[in-house]
Amino acid sequence: MPMLAERTISPAHIGERNLRRQIDRSVSRALVDGEYARLLLTDPTVALEDHGCAPQQYRSLRSIRATDLVDFARQAQALFWIVEPQTTTHQEDQLPLAVAATR
Repeated sequence: MPMLAERTISPAHIGERNLRRQIDRSVSRALVDGEYARLLLTDPTVALEDHGCAPQQYRSLRSIRATDLVDFARQAQALFWIVEPQTTTHQEDQLPLAVAATR
């Protein structure tokens, strides 16, 4: 019988679109749950919940050092929402829903 320490359980990696969705959900939750907001600001990887992501995405997420939720959302947007200038003229359309709600 294999020991638990010997088994490697690898969570399925989530795609970039799903990672953005997870981040957006986390920011939305943090807007109404102060304890979760503090946790998210302390450890941004809680946004992943039980999902994995690519190592570079994980490092990028860990690199967020925000003082508040708006700062967190802006940093996450800069890291994970690649915006092409010609796609839209409205900046609000490019922001995650939770960020737009805080403006």
